[in-house]
Amino acid sequence: VWLVVPPSASAADAAAVFKRKCAPCHGKEGEPNKVFAKQGVRSFKDAEWQKTADDAAIEKSIREGKQGTMMASFDKQLSDEEVTALVAFIRDLGK
Repeated sequence: VWLVVPPSASAADAAAVFKRKCAPCHGKEGEPNKVFAKQGVRSFKDAEWQKTADDAAIEKSIREGKQGTMMASFDKQLSDEEVTALVAFIRDLGK
């Protein structure tokens, strides 16, 4: 009996998910436009934020959203693999 393990989401998948789900607010390169930035939308290029936010906090924001902000919950829309890949993708945007 062979056990088939589904592949995890690749970087290409993460880029596609980011483009579809995140870029409308956070921008294609992780930098929101001025209108969204003034409303508190996070820039993933912010080196200080990249240093202080840990992966668990980023994952929590993706899954649960952020109360009182524009950040919606994506828990029901994204698989665990997609969330994990997105966290890595967001980290890469800060480099």
